[in-house]
Amino acid sequence: MNFTILIIVAEYIAVTYAFGLLYKIVGWKNSVYIQRNFGWSGYCVLGTVGVTYHELSHFITAVVFRHKINEVCLFRPIKSKADGTLGYVRHSWDDRSLYQKIGNFFIGTAPMFFGAGLLFLLLRFSYPAAFGNVGDISMIPSALSAAFSNMFTLSSLRTGWTVIVALVAIFICPHMHMSWADVKGATSGAVTLIIVAVLLSLATAIIPANIVAATQSAMNTFVVYYSYALALGLIVSMIMTVCLGFISVIRGKGL
Repeated sequence: MNFTILIIVAEYIAVTYAFGLLYKIVGWKNSVYIQRNFGWSGYCVLGTVGVTYHELSHFITAVVFRHKINEVCLFRPIKSKADGTLGYVRHSWDDRSLYQKIGNFFIGTAPMFFGAGLLFLLLRFSYPAAFGNVGDISMIPSALSAAFSNMFTLSSLRTGWTVIVALVAIFICPHMHMSWADVKGATSGAVTLIIVAVLLSLATAIIPANIVAATQSAMNTFVVYYSYALALGLIVSMIMTVCLGFISVIRGKGL
């Protein structure tokens, strides 16, 4: 019997919630500075891509997990001035369906997964060398250093990839956090996911060892790259927040 699958699933959930909290804090400060410097209209303009991508990730994941889509509004800049909600996806599910209940976790955390996934694909395509030393979570700091070193070389700046990656990160990363409604929905799904992981771990007693090992290796690799992409996005968001805060101070609007 092998409980490695359970441990990896627990790590994935823990990483998601830890980064989710950090993204929430940074994203909140980011929105404060944007509105302070550019007003609500500026906030809506800068949020056009990020909010739409955020809600689209919820929508796609809800469809994948066969939830009933009740209402979708990917971006509502005018009406949001009254309630502060720039977009939403309302969905419902069958409590008797294990698949749909697990889906709540992935639907709630979809903005983080889709945001990290987009950053991963862009970097993998444009700066493959940045992934050369990512073997486990302990190597992420050095991998992040390599990624930024690759992005800001003269040759990289000439190709335009650095500008593309930077623009995507600036528009997407500040909206990768989960709302409290997302957290609530994701938590109900996380509990079910943990129960399934326990059952799968128990089942390893009768599953061929090579299949178990391959599954564990794939899951572990996913968590490492997922953590790496989330860390990269968080750094970009923090840099953006510092820059906006600096602008706010210069304009005499304070921190």
